[in-house]
Amino acid sequence: MTHAPTLPSPADLHEDQIVALLRSGAHAALLSAYFGELQYRELAQLAKLAATRGNERGEVVFVLPGIMGSRLGSLQGETTSLLWLHPTAIAEGGLSQLALPNGASLSAVGVMLPGYLKLRLSLEIAGFRPVFHPFDWRADLETLAKALLSAVEAADAPEVHIVAHSMGGLVARMALTLDRQRRIRKVVQLGAPNQGSFAPAQALRAAYPTVRKIAALDHHNSAEALARAVFLTLPGLYQMLPSALAPDDPDLFDPAQWPQDDLVPDATMLTHAAEVRRRMPPPDERCAVIVGTHQETVTSLRLRDGGFEYSIRRDGDGTVPLARALWDGAATWFVQENHGALTNNNQVLAAVNEILKQGRTRQLSTDRPPAATEIVRHVTDAQLRAAAVHKVHWEGLSLDSRRRILDPVMTPEFMT
Repeated sequence: MTHAPTLPSPADLHEDQIVALLRSGAHAALLSAYFGELQYRELAQLAKLAATRGNERGEVVFVLPGIMGSRLGSLQGETTSLLWLHPTAIAEGGLSQLALPNGASLSAVGVMLPGYLKLRLSLEIAGFRPVFHPFDWRADLETLAKALLSAVEAADAPEVHIVAHSMGGLVARMALTLDRQRRIRKVVQLGAPNQGSFAPAQALRAAYPTVRKIAALDHHNSAEALARAVFLTLPGLYQMLPSALAPDDPDLFDPAQWPQDDLVPDATMLTHAAEVRRRMPPPDERCAVIVGTHQETVTSLRLRDGGFEYSIRRDGDGTVPLARALWDGAATWFVQENHGALTNNNQVLAAVNEILKQGRTRQLSTDRPPAATEIVRHVTDAQLRAAAVHKVHWEGLSLDSRRRILDPVMTPEFMT
């Protein structure tokens, strides 16, 4: 009796291999567990439709993921040793290899498909030629922008579009300053932290839920130890810290305005981050922004009792406050959606296609919602650090918890 060959974990496969499996219907149970039943069915239909509508001469669209949305690993000949996000490597303490500069040998080797495959397929169906552009989200934005522009210039097209989520939107924005030949025709940002976000501050404080969940899978290091040894060494996090938008906002690029404990950011890296942010260009007619709204979002912080206290309002996409997602002067649309789901929202995807083709869309509203002034609640570093304090095993997580591992939401296994 013959047996079908064993399929590696879907997370280890190239996106084209995943698309081929979706089209053929092979290994449906495995892919359904990976994506979730509903998303698997939708992606399978889209993959088949894209096969019939794909246009080899279509306009090229670079698709950039957000922070932590690119897989990182080391290349050894033709073999890739995956570190981010590989459960076994994490459990064995491999996250320490992410620290810079010692971890500079790691590189981006793909994107997290549950967050971005639907976007790629929708672009294919609309007649574009989408190209994933993973990047090392640990790195300096200007370094990443140079690499992006090099890829744009190497593309087999005189002009390209860019659709970029979260941190990817800042990489695309910075690339505009280098694009002397105007090879970039259109940039569409989805939930980009143009004025920063409080999530990086929480990550540096070992208080961000995603960081704490990942640390719970690491059986050698605590979240606090990872923040000290790894996250405080990453320029990409520093350069997404929130700017001071009001006179009473703290200047988080000044180390004196952080809690004075063993998680104070590096002063030199803060200074450089502020300089990079000042060099970010204003928009021009090529630039468009889609902003998520009406989600509970950290919109401010203050020093209190030796740590930060964060204020949460329904005024953003859950990660980026509305006011900080804006890129003053760029064409802007609004949608009631959370940060991670922007790239899977059908209205957003339809709007992206229309913006690329027509420069405008009626799928979303251009009316900015009024600022939400009511504070839903306050939460402190100490309270956030009280979650995910016990180690867990990947095998013991539900499929839902595995799929949501990068979402800043605590699932039951991390709360016991």
